[in-house]
Amino acid sequence: MDIVEAVKFPANDVEWIKKMVIGGLLMLIPIVNFIALGYYIKTMRGGIDGKSGLPEWDDWSNLFVKGLLVIIVVFIYMLIPLAVMFMSIGGAAISSIASGDVSHASIGTIIGGSLLSVFLMFIVWLLLPMALSIYAKEDSIGAAFGIGEILSRIKSVIGEYIIAIIVLYALMLIVSFIAVIPFIGWVVMIFAHFYVILVAANMFGKVYAASSA
Repeated sequence: MDIVEAVKFPANDVEWIKKMVIGGLLMLIPIVNFIALGYYIKTMRGGIDGKSGLPEWDDWSNLFVKGLLVIIVVFIYMLIPLAVMFMSIGGAAISSIASGDVSHASIGTIIGGSLLSVFLMFIVWLLLPMALSIYAKEDSIGAAFGIGEILSRIKSVIGEYIIAIIVLYALMLIVSFIAVIPFIGWVVMIFAHFYVILVAANMFGKVYAASSA
């Protein structure tokens, strides 16, 4: 993977500034920002198909639906780690109330459950890029939950997949530093965040295209 080219991808489009502004503004508005997530999927499909530029902002109702389905996919994947966390905290709380005391066992349950939940969340965030890539390709929400295919495809391109994840989180870290710039930091961060989203969409789309089930 050419990391420099991957990072430059959005800026290669002749209308990239206009498209960034639209996406950044949409990301600011709750619910409406589903459209921007739909654009993420559209960009990912472009990466899968080998397209060199950003897609057009059109068919907004379809983008909204695709963005909503992204939220649903992420929510379903997060159910297990969140359930583990709530069950451990809730179980410890019930035990403490019943005994009238906060025991070491209750504290251990909370800590253990929290650590397990964090680990499961880490696994989920590793799986999600490939799951969403499969959804982008198949245009079916059910395809995003084919764990066997997800694991098989990740295994087939494990090196590039890990590089893409490292690049993504490195860019997110840089964006977080931008946010602390006085006065203009948060404004720049909004559009920089959307830029990173599109870099990720294209990267993982290309990684998917190189993978095999």
